[in-house]
Amino acid sequence: MKMESSSMRMNSKEEFPVGGFCCSSWSWGVITGLLPLQSSSSHAQMGRSWRGKARACRYSHDISSAENKKVLKTHELSGLSEDELRVLLLQNDPFFLPDVCQFYNRRDGVCNQKNNCSRLHICRHYLQGKCKFFVCKRSHKLLDEHPRRVLETAGIDAKIVSNFQIIYDHKHVEFNKEQNKEKTKPHRHFRVYNYKRVETSRKKQADTNSEEQKLPLETTMGSGVHVPPSKGKKDDSSANTLKDKKEDNSDEICLFYVWKYCKHNDKCRSIHYHLPYRWQVFNGFTWNDLSMMEEIEKAYCDPKMNSTADKNINFQTMTCSSSLLRRLSTPSSVTQPMFVLTTKWIWYWQNDQGQWIEYGEQGEGDVVNSPSSDILENLYLADPDAIVPFQAGLYGYQLNFKEMTQTNISSKTRRRVCRRPKFVSYEEVQKIKQSSQRDSSIPNQACPPHWDSFALPDSKYKAVEISNISSEYKEIKKQFEQTMKTYNIVRVQRIQNPSLWKVFQWKKEQMKKEAGKKEVNERLLFHGTKGARLEDICINNFDWRTCGSNGANYGKGSYFARDASYSHEYCQSTVKPNVMFMARVLVGDYVQGRADYVRPPTRSADGLWFYDSCVDNELNPSIFVIFEKNQIYPEYLIEYKEAEKKCIIS
Repeated sequence: MKMESSSMRMNSKEEFPVGGFCCSSWSWGVITGLLPLQSSSSHAQMGRSWRGKARACRYSHDISSAENKKVLKTHELSGLSEDELRVLLLQNDPFFLPDVCQFYNRRDGVCNQKNNCSRLHICRHYLQGKCKFFVCKRSHKLLDEHPRRVLETAGIDAKIVSNFQIIYDHKHVEFNKEQNKEKTKPHRHFRVYNYKRVETSRKKQADTNSEEQKLPLETTMGSGVHVPPSKGKKDDSSANTLKDKKEDNSDEICLFYVWKYCKHNDKCRSIHYHLPYRWQVFNGFTWNDLSMMEEIEKAYCDPKMNSTADKNINFQTMTCSSSLLRRLSTPSSVTQPMFVLTTKWIWYWQNDQGQWIEYGEQGEGDVVNSPSSDILENLYLADPDAIVPFQAGLYGYQLNFKEMTQTNISSKTRRRVCRRPKFVSYEEVQKIKQSSQRDSSIPNQACPPHWDSFALPDSKYKAVEISNISSEYKEIKKQFEQTMKTYNIVRVQRIQNPSLWKVFQWKKEQMKKEAGKKEVNERLLFHGTKGARLEDICINNFDWRTCGSNGANYGKGSYFARDASYSHEYCQSTVKPNVMFMARVLVGDYVQGRADYVRPPTRSADGLWFYDSCVDNELNPSIFVIFEKNQIYPEYLIEYKEAEKKCIIS
């Protein structure tokens, strides 16, 4: 088809070559007053018509004028009809297509409006001909029901959409071919030079950031937005580009930066901001901060508030007037329990009087036996589409995260559910920042005396190999070989992670207080897992949401075994030797587990006290299920292999 071949000849970055012509209004066949621009090319780059007060457009709307015919002939397009030229314009510049959905293109890929969304659920990089993934997790199918409906609403029929699909698929294939060629090219000297230049620029920018962090934070008068003082110096343009790109792709605020200082500077994958939350509105090209940010956050933290009329903000659809709205925040407190300024998410259910009751708190006439906000948050982060069963008093319920509803299993009564953050003011943030580096709620526990003091890491952990003649090694070997007689230990490494150890000791003290100063039941237990999870566990501890659980017969938690032979069944190592953990676990008071448990059941009549763990058999437990990761410390990594069989000649 001539139209397709012509579009192929045009570069994807090339503007539609019609001089002095209003491309936008003509391509859509509609004009409702345009802001006059200096040239048609700049208008084309801005996308669709700007709507404002009625005003005559300074550019021609006649494609068949003598001047335009001359331009079309120069570019070998004079043989195309007006309809074909419209299609060519649309194909050449994706800005003329309906907007892509920014929520769909975020990391989680979730748009709350789903099929009701008026924007395209298509990979934005694909429409620009720059998607680096040959198999992308975002859709590249314009002919799917939702994008086809959005395009048809915009006046683009199925035949044209089908043509677009062929063109964009071709661009995608060609772009990936070029990418592969670039990867195989040898690096030249001028590239190294440019790289050093960029690194120098980044270093200067990092030095500037470091100086700014030494200054106190100031308040912008009248706006209610607290911002750090500016140095009055423009940033490097390349650094700005990197920053904009990072903020488009990330929705998480850096904990280190909001608290004190981030050593990664511009290389940090998270967003650097001085508050643990940030509200932004999308103007069609970039995300911009909203004024009165603290007031918006305070309103959002109130479960009764679905919108703010004075600011035209709707929290349910996450829109400001007709523009997209987003909230960036620090990680959830359940994922980083040892950090300050994390986001504490609170879960609520609505009673018959329309009041919002926090989960785990007592409502009118209700026994406190529902899961706490922290437990629900853990389950939600593990699977945002899950349906979680739980027991509260005499009744069973199902909590549907996707629909945000709670249903009584017997009466089928449905209640609304809400998830909102706990409000933290600017003043509270400053108090936390100015406090000691250590969280005062966690005692300063010294590292165990048998740890290697020369192998204490500044961050994360160090793995220290234990001598096979030490009493520590012999005790581990004895417990391992009780059920693994046909296997030999290759080596044992001690995991030295001061951060995890401190939190573990804090939890131990808390359990001790709850037990009336009695010693807490603590055991060394085995855990088998995939080899790919070893590093993550050593850094962040066991977490059944990411590591999975070895079975689920006794509750949704992390499973530990008395016998190494049981854990061996779950050691999925692709290379030899095999590896399993020996963890220090605060099992405390335990009870028989059940598959539907999302936390241990209550052990008091008032429903205020709970068991610490669940087991397979109360009289002789061999399997322990732990629901709170602070009750665990990943102490040893045991590498082992099958013993060589001796050949006996009779």
